[in-house]
Amino acid sequence: MTDRTVGDLDEVLGNLGVFRSTPDDLIATCPSGFRRVPITQGEGFYISLQGFAPNQTAYAQWSVVLSGNGRAFLSDEPVPLSPGVVVGRAARHPHGFLSGEEGLRLLSIQLPRPEEGATTWDQPGQTTPPIECGWGGHCRRCPRCGGHSKHLRGESFSCENCQLDF
Repeated sequence: MTDRTVGDLDEVLGNLGVFRSTPDDLIATCPSGFRRVPITQGEGFYISLQGFAPNQTAYAQWSVVLSGNGRAFLSDEPVPLSPGVVVGRAARHPHGFLSGEEGLRLLSIQLPRPEEGATTWDQPGQTTPPIECGWGGHCRRCPRCGGHSKHLRGESFSCENCQLDF
């Protein structure tokens, strides 16, 4: 049993019966932070597409590189990423991804779904100044996970990925 939310791709599939798309058709990348499009999720799992503009950092568990390039930071030696590469890491193992000049599109599989505080971030506390977002309004990078964060009001922002309000 899954808990669908508006915009999950399994809802689209349920409505259409057949679904075909490229990652670039679904993920509106932004230079302020990576974007995530949920495929399906439940209490114990979360499967999504992740999109990175060039030279962005973010975090996931099991990932399949769909397009683009970059590096995964899972140990002392970065793992080169290119289409078709599969990488994984243990739930409490520090990790991160850095997209290359082409950007990066990943299929991210979090199984089991990490609980709040169960993940460690390699670059905590880093954010970007607010910028005018190409998708409307203003945005900036989340200091906790590196995700795209939309402007709420005043100087407040909310991360689309981890829901941190800052």
